Amino acid sequence: MICNADEKFLRLITRDRRVITMYSKQYPVIEKLLDNRPLEDDNDRLIQTMLEKQGCLAWMRENAGLVREKMKCSLGITAPENSFAVPSLLNLELTTRCPLRCPQCYCHLQEGKDLSVKRAVDVLEEAASIGVANIALSGGETMAYPHLYELTKRCAALGLYSSVALSGWGVDATAVKKLTDSGVSWIFVSLNGSVEEVSRLSRDGHHLAVRTLELLKTFENKAVNWVAHSFNIDDFANVARLCAHYGVRVLTVLVFKPDSANKLESLPDKEQLKKLAKEITSLKKELPDLSIEAESCYSPLRAFMSQTFWGNSNVGIQKGCAAGRDAASLDIDGNFTPCRHLDFPERFGRLSDYWKFSDTLREIRAVEKSPGEPCAGCRYEANCLSCLAVGAKLHGHIKKANRYCSLWQ
Repeated sequence: MICNADEKFLRLITRDRRVITMYSKQYPVIEKLLDNRPLEDDNDRLIQTMLEKQGCLAWMRENAGLVREKMKCSLGITAPENSFAVPSLLNLELTTRCPLRCPQCYCHLQEGKDLSVKRAVDVLEEAASIGVANIALSGGETMAYPHLYELTKRCAALGLYSSVALSGWGVDATAVKKLTDSGVSWIFVSLNGSVEEVSRLSRDGHHLAVRTLELLKTFENKAVNWVAHSFNIDDFANVARLCAHYGVRVLTVLVFKPDSANKLESLPDKEQLKKLAKEITSLKKELPDLSIEAESCYSPLRAFMSQTFWGNSNVGIQKGCAAGRDAASLDIDGNFTPCRHLDFPERFGRLSDYWKFSDTLREIRAVEKSPGEPCAGCRYEANCLSCLAVGAKLHGHIKKANRYCSLWQ
């Protein structure tokens, strides 16, 4: 089990990828829940609902002693404002190389550059030493990076969870065996449609992705990344059933971010977002072995799905855009950035120094103090922090003010 904590929160991450998040102001209520004591009001019941939605309340009660110990320890750890003490996720941009040319791609693939393996290893070693839990290896096309297996092996040796995102290019039985033997924790396959006709509108290589799922049938920790567009919403249920057929454990819904030309031309509208949220709820019942999640960047969808009779459980640091709050990235040149989509590179030798002293991260952590339109006054303002890369790429500023958001339309 991995623990990430500070005086405001506690997160436990189990080996089966279960994430249990608690905030220190909730600790008195959690003590009641651990003892099965009666709850006092709607706020208490909202916390209970949130933990039940995470699917972890029973586990917490079975491990009450450990949970209490971790809650007590967390109170002595300090963190920067509106962030965790260390990032839980660090993304490494391995390469800009990719033979595919997907319409939705946000990368600048003409450069053909690779991340220095020495810089990558140095950062991984520090990440392990300060308590970072998860490493995401991305591209370009990760299979085009010449040191991929070396990095997944190093992650395993350091006790880090590593996830690799694949399009399917370059994947065969030999590559799958090398990846799984190297100790990779999770393999994510990018799939935007159940059939070629839908997928090709946003992604190349549909047949490669499906073939990869077939090759991964015996690998337990496999997941699918599906990017929501206006033209593939109606196909989502078919994608979910395809995932279930191949034994996929997690289907992650990603928000469409600005492409390499800084355009957003196929975002779902409000009615489509409502339909998607309703369909996800239905599919979770139909396909109980498939976990369907919305990434933190897709905060509008998460806010919409988190509305309950007791209130909205999409709150706290994790309610939306994780850049500089729960996650950071290492770019192709070895600079740190808030995330893969926020191109504000800063040169720090150590991740811990970047996390504490970055001017960009300080700006990001303060965006909620003065939200702009349409976020200001939106009924979901307290429960949503949508992707900050939208404003940064389309308007040149870091601000909570996403006019492309579907919630307020």
